[in-house]
Amino acid sequence: MLILQNQLLLMTAISTIQTLLCESNISAWLLYDFRGSNSIAWSVLGIPPESHCTRRWAVVIPAVGEPIKLMHAIENFTLSCVPAREIIYSNRTSWTHELTKIIQQYPTLALEYSPNNDIPTVSKVDAGTVELLRSLGAELHSSADLIQKIQAVWSDEQKSENLSTTAPLLRIIMMQAFQYVRANILAEQPLTEYQVQQFILQLFDKHELETDHPPIVAIGKNAASPHYGPTETQHSPIHRGDVLLIDMWAKGKSPMSVFADITWMGYVGEVVPERAEHLFSVIAAGRDAAVSLVRERFAQGVPVYGFEVDDACRKVIDSAGYGAYFIHRTGHSITHEIHGAGANMDNFETCDRRQIIPNTSFSVEPGIYIAVDIGLRTEIDVVINSQGEVLVPTNPIQMKVLPLLATEVDFLV
Repeated sequence: MLILQNQLLLMTAISTIQTLLCESNISAWLLYDFRGSNSIAWSVLGIPPESHCTRRWAVVIPAVGEPIKLMHAIENFTLSCVPAREIIYSNRTSWTHELTKIIQQYPTLALEYSPNNDIPTVSKVDAGTVELLRSLGAELHSSADLIQKIQAVWSDEQKSENLSTTAPLLRIIMMQAFQYVRANILAEQPLTEYQVQQFILQLFDKHELETDHPPIVAIGKNAASPHYGPTETQHSPIHRGDVLLIDMWAKGKSPMSVFADITWMGYVGEVVPERAEHLFSVIAAGRDAAVSLVRERFAQGVPVYGFEVDDACRKVIDSAGYGAYFIHRTGHSITHEIHGAGANMDNFETCDRRQIIPNTSFSVEPGIYIAVDIGLRTEIDVVINSQGEVLVPTNPIQMKVLPLLATEVDFLV
């Protein structure tokens, strides 16, 4: 029954892919793999992860017509889950011969590669295979846009769960984490980054949330390393006077639940130092400029691309004199994986020219990292609904660093 259901889902996906290929004037999508080299192909085709694949295979989904699967003679069972016409090859000559026939029929192919490796997450096909296909007459196009439309678009159910449950819960947990820090410091109890991290994970369990990695809890210099994370054996104590960064991401426990991902800043004291407040105001302005650009473009019906969002954010931080300390992209696609298959907000680490489309989500998370003593980041998620409305599911967003030991603190719960 499960195999039948998966095949029905794949047939629906193939129909969608064929529509997209027709719209793009591309003859076919060639999904190629060797020993698990193309995780995108496995995901699109729903190949079970335990499948035994030791030889090259290819699946061709044409814009019009029946899909083809090209498999080695000793592994003709490999793609049993894929509803397609079977072609068997055995040696390198027959592999090339069958590819030649496919290319003669479908000369314009989408493939998991990115020109100049602009989007490394898409570049799954090795250079030698690209050379071979071109030598056989294929005109190759990156499958990046196809991948986004197939793998990064949220269903109505995913949007509903994220907007009504996951994102609001994550913000509540963030505030509870800061309250935990406040209570321990005021009680003069020893406290470490690791303890706060473990407290957050306990709250995830309580609220039926899961994550692929423990949250980041980092003070001062530790926070200047953007992907620092405390462990049981490597962490720092939290004291009065520390600037504290907490970055957490989680999703529901159903297989297709999608992530929410936020970062907030706190200060373990009564009054936030002017320097920390200033640095935060700079990254908050960059964040808001990025979101404003997306809102303006969707309101105008004008396309907006991932690299442009990065530019809008980075321009603000550059203008304030801190561009050299903003050392990562502005944001990433979010799906059932924390780093999803859609457009990233990036013209820094890579150049992502994919269009931001409805029913997708991404983070906006600028930071300033001054290695000697301090790191700050603000992070929100953006969800584009089917009407093109630009939503921020974790509203209200952070406007100032939270003074955790002030007489009155608005924890926004």
